[in-house]
Amino acid sequence: MARSLTRIHLQVFLILLLCFAAIGYAGFLVLRDVQQASYHERASQVAGDASKRINELVAQQREALEKIAQQPGLATLLQRGTPLERSRKQEEIKSQLAGAASVHLLPRNSLGAFSATEELDQACLDYVRRMAGTNAPAVPEFHSVDSPTRHYGLAVPVRDESRNPVGYLLAGFTRAPLQAILEQSRPENAYMELQQQAAGGATQTVLTSGKVSGANATIVASMLGLGQWTLIYQSPEMPFRILSGNRVYYLAVILAGFVAIFVVLFRLYSRTLHAVRHDIHSLIRMFRDLREGSVRVEYPMALREFSEIFDYLRDRGQRLMKEKEKLKDMGLMDHLSQLGNRRHFEARLKELFDASKSNGPSSVLIIDMDHFKQVNDKHGHDAGDALIVGFANALRKVVRQTDVLVRLGGDEFCIIYTYASLDKARNFAERLRRQLPREISLPKGVIHQLRWTGGLSAMHDKDAKPDDVLWRADQALFQAKEAGRNLTKIYDPVAGLPAKKQIMSS
Repeated sequence: MARSLTRIHLQVFLILLLCFAAIGYAGFLVLRDVQQASYHERASQVAGDASKRINELVAQQREALEKIAQQPGLATLLQRGTPLERSRKQEEIKSQLAGAASVHLLPRNSLGAFSATEELDQACLDYVRRMAGTNAPAVPEFHSVDSPTRHYGLAVPVRDESRNPVGYLLAGFTRAPLQAILEQSRPENAYMELQQQAAGGATQTVLTSGKVSGANATIVASMLGLGQWTLIYQSPEMPFRILSGNRVYYLAVILAGFVAIFVVLFRLYSRTLHAVRHDIHSLIRMFRDLREGSVRVEYPMALREFSEIFDYLRDRGQRLMKEKEKLKDMGLMDHLSQLGNRRHFEARLKELFDASKSNGPSSVLIIDMDHFKQVNDKHGHDAGDALIVGFANALRKVVRQTDVLVRLGGDEFCIIYTYASLDKARNFAERLRRQLPREISLPKGVIHQLRWTGGLSAMHDKDAKPDDVLWRADQALFQAKEAGRNLTKIYDPVAGLPAKKQIMSS
């Protein structure tokens, strides 16, 4: 199917447009991902630093509580001391702990239960009971019911000399140190939030710092090594939008580039179309002259690439005309097939045989069309002549220009593969099998299934005359017919017998 030059140029433009758009979009995605990765990396670093400082603060507070819980006499005070003695000890411990808002000593009874006091609310007591039910280190918790952000508790066990727990030391710390860490770690215009996991998997905000930014800001969640606290950090850096700032001008430049490309392609299309039409007219003129038997010396050409092809075609046309005239004058052309005849074949075979000593051997392939007589008998001689002409035209399209293609007579054709060894000629014969048509149209709508049999051989240094290679090819053809036709047999002059290998029709 013919293709429109306009459609080709339009497709080229669309492909270029899509390529530019894809490259631009891919570049935008890469830049966006790189920037977002950079934002996320900086945000993770800020959140990680704040989380590290909070962990260090809580670890220092826990370490201080554990040292106090190991003081001599504290276990005895929990077991035998009076409430007044415990109250005094609580005040003493509170003065030793930086940032402590309250301190409670909670003794255990023989059943392992704790009793509530006037100073300790139920939420704090539940927290201590949960901590007592696990062997893991106690984690801090904002557990005050009336004011969740007022203080957070941290409890450690108090053990006797046998390492049995006799009670718990519970300290409530103010939120000021934690708030100070958030304020100091938070960049300008950023937002930090400390969340605590509540019952049922829900979360509650216990500390905040800064104002919430836009919805597209980079958000990082950092799990603290404290069990149920999570630090949420929202970076002030916003991912860039494609239509903002100088990017509008960049896009305008890109669009202008697309328009310039379109203009250039359209101008190129116009000039190309004009040049192609001009050269096609020259080509038509040359073929018209060739048909009339007169080829001009020069034909005006607009495209250099076409000019080279036209020069070649013109030279070949002139040479073909001279050869045809020469063959007609010498009686070397077959009138029906417009191929060389047997006289032409014998003359060229002798020339190639004489030149084989210096230029290398040539190979000969003899071809017989299968069941040609049946075509004449069934459809008439006109159909047989049409088959000869059709087969000759099909061979002419496949055979190299340097080879010699002739009709020896009847349905017998011959190809001389000039200066081609037997192996090389075998490849040519295989290609002939693949490329020749499977059927040929004959008059009155008859479709003939094309089948042919071949015999192939090559010249040899020991050949005494040109007919030796022809005799071997003919012997190979005879064996191919005996083997069932529609195949090619090869006669190897070195082995002295037909080779077992054969080229079968596909």
